[in-house]
Amino acid sequence: MKIYLAIIATFFAASQLFAKFDYVETMKKAQAGDPVAQNAVGEYFADGGEGDFPPDYVRAIVWWDLAARNGNARGLTNLGAAYYMGNGYKRNIPKAIELWSEASKRGDSEAQYLLGLAYANGLGVLPDVNTAVFWWDKSAQQGNSRAQCNLAFAYARGQGVEHKDSKKAFELWKASAEQGNLVAQTNMGLCYFTGEGVEPDRAKAVAIWTNASEFGNAEARKYLAIAYATGNGITKDIPKAIALFQSAGAAGDADAAKMAEQLRIANANVDFTKTAMPSVSNAKPDNADKKTSKPAKK
Repeated sequence: MKIYLAIIATFFAASQLFAKFDYVETMKKAQAGDPVAQNAVGEYFADGGEGDFPPDYVRAIVWWDLAARNGNARGLTNLGAAYYMGNGYKRNIPKAIELWSEASKRGDSEAQYLLGLAYANGLGVLPDVNTAVFWWDKSAQQGNSRAQCNLAFAYARGQGVEHKDSKKAFELWKASAEQGNLVAQTNMGLCYFTGEGVEPDRAKAVAIWTNASEFGNAEARKYLAIAYATGNGITKDIPKAIALFQSAGAAGDADAAKMAEQLRIANANVDFTKTAMPSVSNAKPDNADKKTSKPAKK
């Protein structure tokens, strides 16, 4: 199973995304020996103080190493990411896998997700989709949205699991989508459109794609364009379809770019009514999409 690997340069500062980081108070706790605070300070420096200064991986590593030595599994995970990216260290993928493996055994959901990616892609280890799914399942059970999303692809395709299960895939995408994962939102919308794993509801699919497309997901824009071009789930609007195809094409979707050109050249006379949405089992995973959105509606 091909999964597009993206190791986050922001080093998992998700807890800081929607709340102001209290540097003074957290630093006091870190200096007093609190391993959670030590890891958080490391994330603060790696994140450039929430954009206030360039990322300082050297200082980040000092705090992550301290956190790891004091038993913080996320500190190990972040050190692994530093080795993988070559930030503050010389790049060393085997060392990254070693650290993620240890953090995964200690129960860190982010390490489990990343270790699953490593096994899915054969990075520093032999490719093993079953092991990838094992770790994604562990991570997904703890609510990790990206692990939930990747596990959904495994069930949609019947890879690394006992059997293909569209309903299970939909449930996992839904859980991930409700946390703002754009890839999951896009594929949950596809489930509603095609009726795979859930009762079909094309209007709901369009609403979900609209949300995901507003936050920059090119795949959602392409699907939304098809909906506008065919009049399925929304009033037919060829100019809107062209604009969405062009936007998705500009983001790198070659198929969307071709569709936009076909519509434009034919002066909107191309018949897209028979254009079929892909099955969710053929949808494209894209873990490089770091943007989050408003949680998708149930």
